[in-house]
Order: sequence, then structure tokens, then C-alpha cells
Amino acid sequence: MRVLVALTCLLAACLAKKPHPCYSPPLLTGALTVSTQNEKLWTFARYLYDALGQRVRLMELGTYENKSFTYDVLLLYREAAMYEINSTNRTCKKSPLKADFQPLAIPKDAALLGQVVVGSSSGPGEGLLVNTWGGDLPNKGGKYMSTVTEFGCIPVSTVTHTDQFGWVVTSFFNNVIGIDDPGQLNPPDFCPNKDTMDSDVEPKDFLSLFLNKRSDLCDIALYLLQRQTSNMRALVQLVCLSVGCLAQGPQQCTSPPLLTGSLSISTQSEKLMAFAKYSYDALRQRIRLREFGSYNNKSFHLDVLLLYRLGVMYKINYRTRTCCKKPLNVDFHPLAIPQNASLLGQAVLGSSSGPGQGVLVNTWEGELNTRRGTAKYVSTVTEFGCVPVSTLFHTNRSGWVVTSFFNNVLGLEDPGQLIPPSFCKTVQLKEEDGEEPDTFFSLFKNTLL
Repeated sequence: MRVLVALTCLLAACLAKKPHPCYSPPLLTGALTVSTQNEKLWTFARYLYDALGQRVRLMELGTYENKSFTYDVLLLYREAAMYEINSTNRTCKKSPLKADFQPLAIPKDAALLGQVVVGSSSGPGEGLLVNTWGGDLPNKGGKYMSTVTEFGCIPVSTVTHTDQFGWVVTSFFNNVIGIDDPGQLNPPDFCPNKDTMDSDVEPKDFLSLFLNKRSDLCDIALYLLQRQTSNMRALVQLVCLSVGCLAQGPQQCTSPPLLTGSLSISTQSEKLMAFAKYSYDALRQRIRLREFGSYNNKSFHLDVLLLYRLGVMYKINYRTRTCCKKPLNVDFHPLAIPQNASLLGQAVLGSSSGPGQGVLVNTWEGELNTRRGTAKYVSTVTEFGCVPVSTLFHTNRSGWVVTSFFNNVLGLEDPGQLIPPSFCKTVQLKEEDGEEPDTFFSLFKNTLL
């Protein structure tokens, strides 16, 4: 109980004051992934970040245009030097680095887009309070959107958009405050000494760093990394919970039967962007979605009530007090990780270095058989509580559809939202051609398109 009271007090204190731009801790170790909208690049990297000594180390692997690569680079800004390291064959290339050190921080001119809880605020270990900021990249290079933890300013994700690359997503995880191996920030003994540098090599900046390697797309990982412009009892219990979880291994799970929260949906083609409030009742097999967004640059509002036991879907318009009643000829699919899903990994969003700085999540993948063929999914849920965090849904027809859940609470804030309004009672069932939604995650796409 003391842990929950302390968490509540921290949350209340945070909400009492408006979030401000912040600096991340000067010493960080963690991991990140980078992916591009066109699916050409996907990379995973371990990173070490030292703002005090202005040093960054990236050890990455990934695929670019269906070809795998590995890359290990050490950036020493005070020396204006970059080392490309190959520890396997003990070779090293030293090149000039033409860039100023940019600490991990939210720029002073960034605009606060919102504050949300990733996961749920209904219990300890189930959620993470984060702030999302937006702004313009330097020299009108595009736009960015960065998310950091409220407590500690730990980077969580960055989304940038440029005309050249489209959307690029960087996700940070397993961050810890401090450097777990300081020696990784020094050049290996087989590297050239600090007075030796290839003068024929043109100085590198971020956008040309990997130009001669595998296209400058790959340097986005470095670019984004740089532009992320004391209740001891609670901490001990969080560590104990994490150790207990890691000892037994993640298992497929079912989300709480009653949930209320928010979600956002976006498509790879950028045609659809939607935000929705949802109410979810797995006990009586009911779902309510109230959403707004844009599709093909046209805005829309949609209010849908799905009653699976009755086989009925209501499209509701309170402004005109009208209702459209249609058949819903599909089975109810609860929010859950299927038993045949494969575990991709377990990670901490934010940091495990302090209370309120991180949340432990599991990511699963698998395939679903839909009426239109096979679809792939990647779902992330919290380890404690199995609260949904995000789902990526892919079909050959639609590409990737990304659903992100936030501000989830256990229970129904307003049970009346799951009952048809009075003006819907006399509406006759309207038959409709076409396919109905197959799963909760594909519901929005098939309802709108």
C-alpha cells in the first residue's frame, strides 16, 4: 500500500505542474531501434552516451534493402574524431568528425504535445508517465516528435519526418543511468593514435556519416540520438518484482476484462491517422470507440458500439441523434497475446534506474488468418497486468498499421457508454455488403476504409 500511495503522490505532484523541456542524464547506457517508413532500413544498436566527455559509442546490426550489416562506431567530439571499429579482425579507421556535440535533451523551443501514461496507472509496475514534444528540425530539415519520461527525462522514442526519408522511428529501451563499461568509450589499442588521421577523408557530419557505407539512411540512428533535443522501499520492491519476472520468463497473457483508455492509429501510407477513446468489456463482449482523425486529408468523426453477443454494430451520431444499426457477424476476440505467439523480447521502456522512470514490457509476434488472407502482428504489453502498449498489424494490401494504447485504467469509467442510446432503440437492422472487422486491431481500418 505504501508503494501505491507513494506512486500516487508522485503522479499528483507531477500533474500539479506543467512539464518543461529537460535534459537527459549525462551518462546513459541502453539500446535503440531505428526503422524507416519505406521499410528499407531496420537497425538495432547498443549505445553508450557520455555528455560529460562528449563521447558516444554505437554498436549496431540490421538490414538495409534486405541486406544485413554490422557497424561499430565511436564518436569523440572534443577530438573531432570518429573511429569505425572492427573488433573481429582488429582493424580501425579514424576519420574527422565535423559536428558539434548535441546533448540528449528536449529543445527549449519545443512545444508540449501532451502527457500520457504508457500502459496503465491502475497499479505499480503497469505504467510509465511520459511527455511528448514536437518541433522543427534545424535548417527547416523537417519535423520531429520526441517522447521522454516525466521522471528522469529518459528518452523513449523519437519520430522525425523529412521529404527525403519520410517517417523515421527511433525507439529507446533498456536504458540505465551510468556507463556499464567505460572502456567502450576509449579507442581500442589497435586503432590509430590520436595524432594520426586520414587527411584525404572529407570530414563527416551526421547526414554524410554512412554515405560510403550503405547510404546515408543508416546515419539516422546517430542523428536522432543526438537530436533528442527517493522512496527506497518502492525502488527495492520494483527491483524484486523485476527479478521475479525475469526468473520465470514471460508467458502469453490476457489483458484485464474491463479497460478504459485512449489509442492512436496510423498507417504506413500516411492515409489514415486517428485518435480514439475506447471502453472495453470482455465479460459481456462489448466495445465502444469514439474517434476522430483524417483519411486522405479529409477529417472524420466516428462513434461505434459493438455488441458481439447480439451480433450488432451501432454507428452513433449524437449531434443529429441518429443511429445506424448493422449486423456484426464475427466472434469476439479479447485483448490477449495468442497462445501460438512467439516472444521477441523483454525490455524496459525508459529506465530501470529509479522509481517512475520505466515500465517492463514484453513484445510478441505471430500471424493471423483473416478473410483477406494472412496478416502479421507484433504486440507489446506490460509484464505486470498485460496492459496493451502497442500493436503493429501488417497485410500485403494495407502495409503496416500501428496502434498505440495509452492512459489505460482498469475498469469502466462510464458503463452507460456500452449501452445503445435511447434514440437507437427503434432503429431497424440494416444489411450491408462487405466484410466486417476480423480482430480488435483491424477493426478501425476495416470500419473506416
